[in-house]
Amino acid sequence: MANSSTTPKPLEILYKQAGGVDIYMDIYLSPSSTPENPAPCMLWWHAGGLLVGTRKHAAPHHVRAPLEHNVTFISADYRLAPQFRIPEILSDCVDAVKFLHSAEFKKATEGRVDTSQIILTGSSAGGWLSLLIGCGIGFKEAGLEKIPAVKGLIPIYPMTNLEESFYRIKHRPVEYLGRMIQDEEVQPFINPDDPGSRVAGAKLEGPRTIMYNYAVQEGIVEELLFGGTGISGDVFSVPKYLRGLSSPDSLPPIYLVHGDADGPVPVTQTRVVAEALKDLKHWDYTYEEVPGVDHLYDQEPEVGMEDMYKFIKRVFHL
Repeated sequence: MANSSTTPKPLEILYKQAGGVDIYMDIYLSPSSTPENPAPCMLWWHAGGLLVGTRKHAAPHHVRAPLEHNVTFISADYRLAPQFRIPEILSDCVDAVKFLHSAEFKKATEGRVDTSQIILTGSSAGGWLSLLIGCGIGFKEAGLEKIPAVKGLIPIYPMTNLEESFYRIKHRPVEYLGRMIQDEEVQPFINPDDPGSRVAGAKLEGPRTIMYNYAVQEGIVEELLFGGTGISGDVFSVPKYLRGLSSPDSLPPIYLVHGDADGPVPVTQTRVVAEALKDLKHWDYTYEEVPGVDHLYDQEPEVGMEDMYKFIKRVFHL
């Protein structure tokens, strides 16, 4: 394991301004990368139910990846719901991918990143984003153009389907939290028109943290993410999209991982995606179900995600 003195520090870059919000990404360069031998990259989106979270909440194994695996690691923020809805959030993610192909990005990274080799990844809601962006799910309804093909997708304990009963019913209290969240605890964050809550990235240790748990408690996740858009959550259901495909030819290699003791995002969210990929006879997918671990388990320093990095090295031919 790399120590703090050898862990590369990120470049912090403003990649977009929208809705009165500055949106940043952190870029961790491989210390062995050069313009002649640039390192491939993982673009990662954070957890938080699209309601909370920040690019700064990357797991230790992510931050170690440039040194240990010669992979560029990029963590990008996006605007948060309910002040911004799914179409705006997806547009931020699409623009993050586009920014990697820009002259500005190449100059900032001194040409040390191979942007012809990109894996999209994310944790929890960020894993959902990686699937939506990589497959182009809901792009028509959101008014977005598909991105260039990527080398792979790695959804880590992802949300995938708001049609599941877990997101449809009230949990009072939320079982994994063990208490009722009072309405006043989420004010003003739950007000879509509150100007002070229009942000891209919010610390998981801050007062906004409770938003996802409150949304699950009240059964309003879909309302907070889609309210006022005229778009139904089923449009962004990953298993529904996969079951509608006639072949897997449009899909890149996919590595799915989820703990079977996950409380905030049930493991069934990933199982149904794995089943759909199996039925579709996807030519290159892996599903790893980790026994006995809860949500965000890979935030622990000792977790190396070894099988995930084997997948990455195979896809990138490292």
